[in-house]
Amino acid sequence: MNDDRDPGRAGDTLRKADTRGAADTRRTTDTRRTAKASGPADTGHATDTADTASAAGATAGAGHGPGSLGSPDGPDGFAAFDGVELRHLRGFLAVADERSFTHAADRLRTGQPALTRTVRALETALGTRLLDRTTRRVELTDAGRRLYDDLAPLLPRLAAALRSPAGPAVLRLGFTSLLPAACAPLTADFEAATGAGVRLVRRDSPLAGLETGESDIVVLRGDIPPGAGLRTALLLHEPRIAALSRTPLRAAGHADDHPHGHPRDPAGEHAGDRAAGHADTRSDSAAMAAAVRAVAHRRVLDWAELADLPLVVNTVTGSTTPDLWPVGRRPRLACTAGNFDEWLEAVAAGHGVGVAPEPVARRHTHPGIRYVRLKNAPPVPVHLALPARDAHPLAERLFALAERRAHPAPAAHPEGTARAARTGPAGH
Repeated sequence: MNDDRDPGRAGDTLRKADTRGAADTRRTTDTRRTAKASGPADTGHATDTADTASAAGATAGAGHGPGSLGSPDGPDGFAAFDGVELRHLRGFLAVADERSFTHAADRLRTGQPALTRTVRALETALGTRLLDRTTRRVELTDAGRRLYDDLAPLLPRLAAALRSPAGPAVLRLGFTSLLPAACAPLTADFEAATGAGVRLVRRDSPLAGLETGESDIVVLRGDIPPGAGLRTALLLHEPRIAALSRTPLRAAGHADDHPHGHPRDPAGEHAGDRAAGHADTRSDSAAMAAAVRAVAHRRVLDWAELADLPLVVNTVTGSTTPDLWPVGRRPRLACTAGNFDEWLEAVAAGHGVGVAPEPVARRHTHPGIRYVRLKNAPPVPVHLALPARDAHPLAERLFALAERRAHPAPAAHPEGTARAARTGPAGH
């Protein structure tokens, strides 16, 4: 506001101020002269915004009284609150509801120190104290009560508004063979936190549909191949179990099948050179078949014993390969399968021994297969995986939730516990 005014008008203004008294000086049109005449206590009521902000300080919300939430600047009314995020409001509402940082942190599934910082950040952004904290209780200030009354009905409406443009949101969770039981509480928490649904997608592919765009985030068993371009979070480990045929095959051309200890030539003569060329193969097959029959009725096997047995491997979605054994002591590859059902039938047919995660194997029973407990077997890691770049926003939410569950924040002490411990009687 300019100061070069008509002297007569200025004099009239001052004369009016003199006749009306100091209480009316705030209503003069010359804001700067009024502020000087009224004293520092009235600077917060000056109509010159620039002078008021300068007098009160440059921080957001400065210049407002301790019980006030301030006046936002800018044409849209939010410029002064650019630092306020939805998590700040949710944190404040939770503490206001629970009247306890500890209980509010449990409700939000976060740590108490993080929640305390969140609420303090909101108070700083608004320039006012919202909560009175003591060692025994948390209470709302007058400003906090007003903010709570306004926010409590608004946040549910905001959540509904954010969901409405695209309709009901759905996250596609891919898996192979069997979804781990641990995923049920994880997806339930995700749905409660986001309001989105979860659609389960089973795909017999190495990345459970992630590589084809059929899944947004996936559960994978076994080691993640390097260079897959994934971010992973370890969910759990599952024990391995061995699968044995109830009627293991006898090796083709085994000596027991022929009275003279070798197969007969169709022309009535011995196979000669052909038999000699395949002698080693028949011998190996016979030895492997005998080894499988020897363990067919065992109740427990050691992981190292499997190195002497033929192995049936699911090369697409399986989690057990000969590479898991030490070099020089690895099982021979009997045959491969492209999915779990093929693997199951190959084991039932007696082609070799299978190894699978115990929950998966127990879920898929087969009349021709018996499962045997394994000792000293390395457990199967189970990961939640999503693309390292451009992941679906809901996939990011589920991934973050899984990481928080895997690495929970340290348990927070109830308010006042630490202080009580410092000030309590010695020896307690």
